Amino acid sequence: MPVKIKPLTKQQLFEYFKVYRDAFPDWAVENDVVLVRRRGPIEQCIAFEALRDGAYRPSSSVALLVTRGVHVHILSSFLDIKHREILPREHLVKWPRIVKAMEEQFQPPIRRPLDVAEVLRLGEQEVARDRIENVNYFSGLAALNAYVGDAERALFWCNRVEEQLKKRDIQPTDWELRRAQFTRQLHEAIDRRQERTFLEEISRQQG
Repeated sequence: MPVKIKPLTKQQLFEYFKVYRDAFPDWAVENDVVLVRRRGPIEQCIAFEALRDGAYRPSSSVALLVTRGVHVHILSSFLDIKHREILPREHLVKWPRIVKAMEEQFQPPIRRPLDVAEVLRLGEQEVARDRIENVNYFSGLAALNAYVGDAERALFWCNRVEEQLKKRDIQPTDWELRRAQFTRQLHEAIDRRQERTFLEEISRQQG
């Protein structure tokens, strides 16, 4: 009779997470199994997910708040196939190698101070390399460029959001419309030379 595979419970995942928590003492913890660090308008997250086959999987992403309750996510990634999933029987032996793989593969580098300009550079590289065409990325890059003081580049990405929506044959989703609303407001703030005030107000919403 085949053995029925069960996904990890939340408590089991939390127990496996503890060693990673100890490996990153300077990071905060959210939702019990997510490591988070923040700098300015961005937060980098390392999340641990329980899978249906009984393994768990770490992932990394960078989030940027663009309006109350609405984040854009860029630089989302999993580890390479060799380190992507960890079964319970492998945990004790494998977790130090998982930490090393996270240090080598997750971007921006998780052992270096979080830097907004580096996140922006990596995000723009990713869009070009992977030919990403979505308003989520474009709105995030608009905000980051405005934050570092490059208004011209911020307007470029604001315009890319509008272009992306116009060439679509289907109705934009609610989340796409919310991001488009943000970039229009950012565009207006830049025209008034008040983009810093606009972004600071959003940061206060996050706090």
